Amino acid sequence: MNKKYYMILNAFIANATILAQGVTFPDEPAQAPIGGLGLLAAGGAALAYKKLRKK
Repeated sequence: MNKKYYMILNAFIANATILAQGVTFPDEPAQAPIGGLGLLAAGGAALAYKKLRKK
């Protein structure tokens, strides 16, 4: 009986400690800028054109 009592008491204390920390969900992450996407697409198109022109 004592062992069950101490286990339940420890579970309540651990639960109270975790919930007392004030854990919240983080804010939305900042979105990364996509500045060079146009250049990347243009480079890919140029390589595809070069490869297809050789055939």
